[in-house]
Amino acid sequence: MKKTASSTAVVGFCLLAAGVASAQPTQRVEITGSAIKRLDAEGPAPVDVFTRKDIARTGATTVSELVKSISALEIDDQGEMTQGSPSGSGASNLQMRGLSERNILILLNGRRLPVAAIQDGSGSGAAVDVNNIPLSAIERVEILKDGGSAIYGADAVAGVINFITKKNYTGIEARAGIGQSTHGDATEKTGGLTFGLGNYDEGGFNLLAAVDVLKRDPLPRAARRLTRSADFRNVAGPDALDGRSTFHPVGNIVSGPGAPGQVRDCPPEDLKGGLCRFDYSRSILNSINGADRVSALLIGNLKLGTSTRAFTEVMLSRSDDTFKSQPAPFAYTDSEGTTYRHRAMQFGPRTTDRHSTLTNLVLGFEGSHFGIDWDIAAGQGTNKTSNNDRNFAAVDKTYAALDDGTFDPTVTTNPQSIIDALSLRPTRTGKSVLKFFNAKGSGQLAELPGGPLGYAVGVSFNQESLTDIPDDDQIGNNVLGSIAQAPVNAKRSSQAIFGELSIPIFTGLEAQLAVRHDRFTDVSAVVDGERQSFSGYSKTSPKVALRYQPSKQFMARASYAGSFLPPSLKQQFGGVDQGANSTSDALICNAFPTLSGNCDSFPYQQITGSNPGLKPEVGKTWNLGFVIEPIPQFSAGIDFFWIKKRDEISQPTVETAVVNGAVAISTAGEAQVFTNNLNLASTKVRGYDLQVQARALKTPLGRLSIKNTLTYYNQLEQQLSGEPSAEYVGTFLKPRWRNTLSATLENDTWSATATVRTTDSMRDTDQPWGSFDSTETRKISGHEELDLMFQYTGVKSLTLTTGVRNLLNQMPPYSDMGASNQYGSIGFPWMYSPRGRYVFVSANYAFR
Repeated sequence: MKKTASSTAVVGFCLLAAGVASAQPTQRVEITGSAIKRLDAEGPAPVDVFTRKDIARTGATTVSELVKSISALEIDDQGEMTQGSPSGSGASNLQMRGLSERNILILLNGRRLPVAAIQDGSGSGAAVDVNNIPLSAIERVEILKDGGSAIYGADAVAGVINFITKKNYTGIEARAGIGQSTHGDATEKTGGLTFGLGNYDEGGFNLLAAVDVLKRDPLPRAARRLTRSADFRNVAGPDALDGRSTFHPVGNIVSGPGAPGQVRDCPPEDLKGGLCRFDYSRSILNSINGADRVSALLIGNLKLGTSTRAFTEVMLSRSDDTFKSQPAPFAYTDSEGTTYRHRAMQFGPRTTDRHSTLTNLVLGFEGSHFGIDWDIAAGQGTNKTSNNDRNFAAVDKTYAALDDGTFDPTVTTNPQSIIDALSLRPTRTGKSVLKFFNAKGSGQLAELPGGPLGYAVGVSFNQESLTDIPDDDQIGNNVLGSIAQAPVNAKRSSQAIFGELSIPIFTGLEAQLAVRHDRFTDVSAVVDGERQSFSGYSKTSPKVALRYQPSKQFMARASYAGSFLPPSLKQQFGGVDQGANSTSDALICNAFPTLSGNCDSFPYQQITGSNPGLKPEVGKTWNLGFVIEPIPQFSAGIDFFWIKKRDEISQPTVETAVVNGAVAISTAGEAQVFTNNLNLASTKVRGYDLQVQARALKTPLGRLSIKNTLTYYNQLEQQLSGEPSAEYVGTFLKPRWRNTLSATLENDTWSATATVRTTDSMRDTDQPWGSFDSTETRKISGHEELDLMFQYTGVKSLTLTTGVRNLLNQMPPYSDMGASNQYGSIGFPWMYSPRGRYVFVSANYAFR
């Protein structure tokens, strides 16, 4: 049954209105978004808080799964569904407000983490990989849904997510869990141990250690009807995309004598339009990659005197992954001008063994003296990632062997000595380091009619560096069927000073004023073997916010924030990357008349380049919100948000690059389209968050709590320099709304939670409205999943949890865009999962 956003919200509202009775008062907590410590944590900014209990009720074992239950957040989970991606495989990034992952700041206990070591030159992946954060050690998650640059720094454009760990824990807790789809695959095993020693309040110290293990089996594409073939006409109808590759093991002749034709006989079922089609999804490839992760967290607290605390935090995380893809496709033109498309199966599946580690060390002190709350901290975070490849081949040696006839790619009987001579084992190693020192203090300056005038001041010093070293064959584009990489060795320093005031103008009216000045200096990179210096940049980011609460039943809030986002080191100094795409667009095909043939799934290489002359992006954010709480157990709120950004770093579209003549044919005979980074875009985002909640309603079975959250986009508009504005909301990967409705029934020994997650339909194109015929463009249907979770605590010290995610076994909706090489060729938008119905059970036992 289809639902609209409004109907889902109405259903949630009706449920909330039923059976309202006495309830416990709303819990107040200290909230991310201000550096001023206060008893009343409710501030002018919209903040969502997810407690340990809230997290447990989702049944999530990873941050990626948790985010799918939060309507305001988006997950770029392409890394979990990608084979052979140089930067993305195995990684997950968070997004907010329709902006990229670079626009959201990820904190652990209020402090930054290093970004991923291996990134894309477009900027993709230049963010914290949340797969490194152990969810079981998290006590709560605080989400600031407003610009936070004036408090936290330049990259808090869309908001801030603060993962806060347990701190004063005593005892031992062991946990283990297992889950599996009802198809009998995608098994996931989890385990962990938490140890806490010492009571900080009574004994003056506490030591917390936690270890978590996650092992997930991959989900093969062949295991689901939707993904088992690259010819999606089999499941989505005759108008769906036939994504089978014309790089077939039998060898297709695409131009010259005999074209179209084959070197060897083509199986009849693979023949289409005179060319033989290879179905790469039938074997090897996965829809969800396997995972093998271990993380450890050590937190120590020591009381020094009556009002000073020394603390240390150490986080270690390791991830080992193996990704496989089909043997390399490549084109070859012989001395007579005949062009072939080959896929040499004898090389075996291209395989990448990825090893990634994160180490994060923090040392600090905090205390309260002379009316000032202060803390200082220093630390270093390091992410190291290495890709070790096998079953690849050298371009120069392969083409030389084709020229002299010693290698035949259409058979699997070449002498092994030939295969060994042509084979390569490329390597790539990346390292991202963040060193920091922070100090801040807060207190009260005076007593105003509405309460104490609060203040906070602080400074920070950061140094970030990025090294990404592919081997010479990858740099020289000498890896057959791979992506050309460029070395990066760059660094920069930053210094910042900020101040904040909390001004209670009168009872019920509070103002927040904040300003931060960031300066980036010592920008340098190794270019042509020598380290060169480049210009830095600086910016002042202000924030003004108001909170008006004349009574407990009503609150209004409004804010304005400025921000700026420096280019990533990879965007500035990352050389070029190259990716394989395919298209049937006549505009692109006509740019390569000697190669395009009949323009059916025409393959080309998209090359993106860095730009040392990039300047920072600049943004402004507005927020206006209202909250009503007519009775203690019921509340409803709405927050409208507007974001404007300019000078955004972007790649020209392939179509724009083709029109501008940014095309070439490589020495290997491949079509190339160049789309290097430029400050050429501006973005406007407009929408609202709606939340309706009832708490602890009395029923004969226990206490009932219901919560409905909706994030709705009115506008997601982008404009490239010199071109008209283009509206994208409601197109591929940009749904107009997402809604989460959950209901929890609980008593003293058990709880049961039902959650419905709904996403709006999308048009099956990544082009803006007005550039396509909406009556003819495929509509990707909306998607809805129902999760059930049950928890039992009736046995002392033991917590048993079981549940079903996606109870109705809903498969993702088919998408032509999702079936293209550009978006992973999995056949659906990667915001969804093809896992289907998933049953899990876990047990936690606390030794007290």
